[in-house]
Amino acid sequence: MKNPLEELCYVYILYFDEAKGHVPLLMFPNEELKENKKFMRPIKFHPIWFLDIEESEALDHIDLEYKGYTFFGKKLLTISKRKKRRAGLDEDTPETIVIIISLPNDLDIFGDDLIGKILNIIKDDFEEKLYEVIQCEIAKEEVIKTPKVKECIAEGEKIKKKMRDTLRNTCKEFFSSVIKQTDSTSIKKQKAVSFLALKGVDFSHILEGANGSFSNLKIFDPNRKSSGEIKLKRPFEIMDIHVVDDSHELEIMVRNNTENEYENIMVKITHVKEFFEKEVMNQMIEEWYPEEELLFISPIIPHINEYLFFLIQENDDQEKLLTKKIDVDTLKKD
Repeated sequence: MKNPLEELCYVYILYFDEAKGHVPLLMFPNEELKENKKFMRPIKFHPIWFLDIEESEALDHIDLEYKGYTFFGKKLLTISKRKKRRAGLDEDTPETIVIIISLPNDLDIFGDDLIGKILNIIKDDFEEKLYEVIQCEIAKEEVIKTPKVKECIAEGEKIKKKMRDTLRNTCKEFFSSVIKQTDSTSIKKQKAVSFLALKGVDFSHILEGANGSFSNLKIFDPNRKSSGEIKLKRPFEIMDIHVVDDSHELEIMVRNNTENEYENIMVKITHVKEFFEKEVMNQMIEEWYPEEELLFISPIIPHINEYLFFLIQENDDQEKLLTKKIDVDTLKKD
């Protein structure tokens, strides 16, 4: 992969401007996406913004789950040396800094530790320099770039480069250290490590001294009884998705790929609008026979083009057997 961290983790560092609202200071690993309104929507509406600093400090972090990702947020105050744009605020009124990291839901078990590490690094190494980064971003808006303004921008960019390098090293070391943990007893954690492997995180440090084997890596719990031969293919697979224009419906054909009969499978189709998830269909399949194909038909809601399809095993764990994002516009083009 060209940039594995781009698939694993995003770090957002923002401050609150009285006139402009939430302003990104730094994004890692891809700074260009801060201009992408669709990409930044969950950041804009993250609940961390609506808590005061005392409420935020009382909690480890504030979470938002959105479209397959979990966004962990933390707020802090730092020194300020800029003129405020709201009456009643002094030049030395502290800046409100928000740190948000996003992880795929498969890796959300690591969110507590990772945002804690990043928060401590920002406090220890950059807390007294963040005001210079803010001044740098404000200086970029100046129409006439005087030598003093250019110097301010240059100093801010130097600090941002150091922050990016530090974040890159921190994230790489963090995910690498997670993989080195060979004594994990958490199935969820083991699945997350498997996800990292599939995303191309380097395992060479494990292979060293292990005779070229993954035998020391505990991906699955050896104390659990095997349910049979491990297969690479998924237990359920979407065979076809079709848009019926005349009736404005989605037809979704799903197959049980296994030789096992499944009971009590919940089939859900939802859509997300303004960060609220709404159900379009909720159906219980009491028995799903081996290699059986079932057709599910769902209405298409006007002006809603993106849907989420779920197969959920109705048990204590509410295990998701299959998830699929469906884009109606893309299907129509195909």
